[in-house]
Amino acid sequence: MRRGVKGRFRSWLDRFERLEGNELTARELRAMLPGMLIEQVAAVFLELVNVFVSGFFSTAAMAGVGQINTVNSVLMNLFQAFAIGGTAIVSQHAGAARRGDAARNAFSALTLGLAVSVVITALIFALRGELVWLLFGDAEAEVIASSNLYFGFTALAPPLWFVYFQCCGFMRAAGDTKRPMLVSIALNVSSLALNLVLTFALGLGVTGTALSYLLSVALAAALSLGMVLRRGFELRPSRGAGGSMAEDMRRIAAISLPGSAENLMFNGSRIVLQSFLAGMGAAMISGNSVFNSVNGIFNVPVMALYYLTIPIIGRRAGDGGRGAVSGALEFMARRSLVWSVPVALCHALLGVPFSLIFSRDWGVVAVGAGMLLIYAPFALLQYGSFILPNGFKAVGDARFAMVISSLTAWGVRVLGTYLLGVRLGWGAYAIALTQGLDTAIRAAVYHSRFRRGTWLRYMFPEEG
Repeated sequence: MRRGVKGRFRSWLDRFERLEGNELTARELRAMLPGMLIEQVAAVFLELVNVFVSGFFSTAAMAGVGQINTVNSVLMNLFQAFAIGGTAIVSQHAGAARRGDAARNAFSALTLGLAVSVVITALIFALRGELVWLLFGDAEAEVIASSNLYFGFTALAPPLWFVYFQCCGFMRAAGDTKRPMLVSIALNVSSLALNLVLTFALGLGVTGTALSYLLSVALAAALSLGMVLRRGFELRPSRGAGGSMAEDMRRIAAISLPGSAENLMFNGSRIVLQSFLAGMGAAMISGNSVFNSVNGIFNVPVMALYYLTIPIIGRRAGDGGRGAVSGALEFMARRSLVWSVPVALCHALLGVPFSLIFSRDWGVVAVGAGMLLIYAPFALLQYGSFILPNGFKAVGDARFAMVISSLTAWGVRVLGTYLLGVRLGWGAYAIALTQGLDTAIRAAVYHSRFRRGTWLRYMFPEEG
């Protein structure tokens, strides 16, 4: 009886997810997903290690490190987004079994990304003092001093982050998530070990934490680069023959630049929201931090699908036609929707116990759990706000997502939080509500674009 019920449920689920015709996509997803899930767990752990270590500093030092970690997060996400272009193009060639073209484009993507990241890093490093003063000039002198000390090391990390993200993207384009997972684990273990030695054993404080950050990212970059340059890697970057490097870079930049701009606009809005929180009281500030941490834990499976969407859809774009790509993206989106059901339930039912992991202050726990409860129904719509736009980018449609995400980030999140949170006094609860509304609006817009099929004209113009 139980087997019959289970079989009927499995049959219904296969029909709902549109498994028929997407068996290859399902097999690739099954093969790549375990490594990606572990990698996402490791990424969450790394953030928790940083929170743990900063808790041992003085209040001023902790505040200084926290301020710069916000900037570092923006820079890290910026170059993670820039690496999307190379991953998408290389995935398309890998799916079509054009290994020579894939290797040449991998070389072009690394060259372009390194050039851009080095120039931006040089500017940031030269102007780091002015940036700290511009962003955090109202802070106490001791806090600014800690920020300057920490930023003096971590401002050098963007090229290392880019190499790490881009090389892991190449490996996923080849269907390999095991090695990126191992690199992510090495990044976490080295960060923890270096912090124990430099920050605590040697008593270097902020300097030790900054060096731990920089050296662990450098290790991850070196390991990932070594893995894609090894002779056995099928998409090993090579200048090669045939094709124009300038044309390759143009196609990569057509995805990377809009994706980076979208990411910068989104994370820029987060910095503004933090400035709103500054006047809302300690419980609201800490409750928002708890919400972000717990939300990150609950969303591990959805984010694993998010990061696999570009290599998988890119491969379908290389080995299939318009129908195959559309079907594969619908399968990924529906799979994400299925997984979002337990994610939403966790937000609604487990907010208090998980908030207690990060705080014993019941005022903070109440805010964090309340925000999670507010966001719970919107978690069901993440398939549309995250998975669909990544599928668009996999075939070259990146500008549309840049425009929509920028408009909703500032028009819904920032303006909405100002009106509801600041003017009407809803506090951090307004952040959860406007984040949910942003998710819902983007899901509706991207779902409409998916149904119209206009996103496919970038890859299949003759079929549009």
